[in-house]
Amino acid sequence: MTKPELGRRMVERCRRAGVPFGWVAADSLYGQDRELRAALERRRIPYVMAVPVNESVATPGTGPLRVDALAARVPLVFERRSCGDGTKGERRYDWALAEVTRPGGADGGPRRSYAHLLLVRRSVTGPSRIAYFAVHARAGTPISEIVRVMGLRWSVEDCFEAAKSDCGVDHYEVRTWDAWHRHITLAMAALAFLTVTATRTATEGEPPTDHDEKREAPEKGAVPGPPVS
Repeated sequence: MTKPELGRRMVERCRRAGVPFGWVAADSLYGQDRELRAALERRRIPYVMAVPVNESVATPGTGPLRVDALAARVPLVFERRSCGDGTKGERRYDWALAEVTRPGGADGGPRRSYAHLLLVRRSVTGPSRIAYFAVHARAGTPISEIVRVMGLRWSVEDCFEAAKSDCGVDHYEVRTWDAWHRHITLAMAALAFLTVTATRTATEGEPPTDHDEKREAPEKGAVPGPPVS
């Protein structure tokens, strides 16, 4: 079974279990799988997925073109936005959207009230470094929301990296399903504990603000009493 097939099963299990989620974001391994994208479109699940440069799309004024050729041919309006914090600060890129009529999905056009879009990301430091993303979203979804969702994928990957390095989530030789499931559950619980503990420690270690000091310090000659809500 391929990873995109596993992805389809995971999304369907989450949907049937009533797990709330608004988007699906993925790298090009999943984005180039048209069956996965078509399955999400049938369920009216928005997605932002990276696609390779040889992905074929079209606009009302063009025939089928590779995404890199389309981006070079169609006038795009780029705007600089952050897609989240990174290890060296905010991840800022130039972004542009183009509505496409043939995203390569198995079912053709988008569902009613939805749109197929091509999201183009251009590096600020190297304009030639460009990435492309297939987008299926409700018509009128602002680019800020699409960029935000795309950036969430990195935070999820960072979470997995932390689980591997700090909690040994991948340090197990899989022999049986039950044993693997127990190991993963304990590792993820340990990561959650460490994350909450680190967050609380950082918060409690912050110096009090002027407002807090004035509120906590009683007036001279006054008898401290219970706080007033």
